[in-house]
Amino acid sequence: KYALIGNESTCFCGNEPGQYKLGTEVCNTPCPKNETQKCGGDNAASVYDTEVTAPGPPTSIEIRNVTETTIRVKWTAPQAFTRITGYLIKANIIETYADFALIPLEWQVSNDTNESELPNLQPGSMYNISVAATNFEEEGPSISTKAETIIGTPDPSPPDIEIKERHGDQMLVHIPEAKNVNGPVSMYRIVVSIELYQQGFITENLGNFTFADEQDLPYYITAELAPDEIKNDFIIGDEHTYNGFFNAKLPLTNDIEVSLGVVSQKNHVRKIRYAESTKKIILNINEPEVVSPMVVGLGAAIAIGVVLLLIGVGILIVLRKRIHMVRLQRGSQSMPLSLSEPCVEIENSGFLQDEDERVDYYGNLK
Repeated sequence: KYALIGNESTCFCGNEPGQYKLGTEVCNTPCPKNETQKCGGDNAASVYDTEVTAPGPPTSIEIRNVTETTIRVKWTAPQAFTRITGYLIKANIIETYADFALIPLEWQVSNDTNESELPNLQPGSMYNISVAATNFEEEGPSISTKAETIIGTPDPSPPDIEIKERHGDQMLVHIPEAKNVNGPVSMYRIVVSIELYQQGFITENLGNFTFADEQDLPYYITAELAPDEIKNDFIIGDEHTYNGFFNAKLPLTNDIEVSLGVVSQKNHVRKIRYAESTKKIILNINEPEVVSPMVVGLGAAIAIGVVLLLIGVGILIVLRKRIHMVRLQRGSQSMPLSLSEPCVEIENSGFLQDEDERVDYYGNLK
């Protein structure tokens, strides 16, 4: 607030005019650059009121710690200042991956604070961080620096892969462009899942085809593509290697799911997010699936066996019917049975009656 000039050109600044007040005639030494003004005198200094009421800027500023949504900043107090009642911290966006407007943020802290954490920042964004001392009347000049938050998990979720056609163990797909408000879209990953039955895959276990085969996992990353590589349609199963991932042929089954993962990488930090799409049964499109000769032969053998079995059953039924007819014909030609002796009546006493003398009817007829 005050400028003290003595010894012709020596200048000091202070918040108080001094303890001892002397008469103006004591300060009789002309200033070197402007002789119309006095620059102190013998053991005396001229005191000028600068009429500046705002504090000076902090002498230093330092970024201590950075996360996805926070920045910790530290500063030192101004060397020359009037009364300080607090500090005003501002964060203004410089660069961001967000597709929406980010408003400037401000925080007010007390005058006995020289370090603060700034919350609610946007991941993967560059900010201009400034700190200024304040008093009751106004805000002083600020000191500033740049700081960038760490990238966050890609958001929103990756889009679904568009399946265009299927040719047996290969599939032609189109990969739509993904959005990410928390960082760059660095790479695209294509994940193949086989017969998961809506169980989903464990991201920690995701690896290339060889790893999945060794661990007996029904899912694997078949390719990792750069953003400029998705401009054209991609063939899953072409047996080429894409950024370290072998694009193996697909198994001959319709129960296959393909999904997309987005890789975001910057400043040695990598974040990955996979699509949250539901289970899809991918049927053959535009062309029947190519079936191996072994499968064809097995199907033909089964069909022939079924036909022979039906023929055998038919022959058996016909033979049994003929045998039954033959038995019926033989039964109709046999003589009926007749009694050759008269019946004997048995009394209730259990004894047989005396038989009458037999009559020779045949002899009598003669």
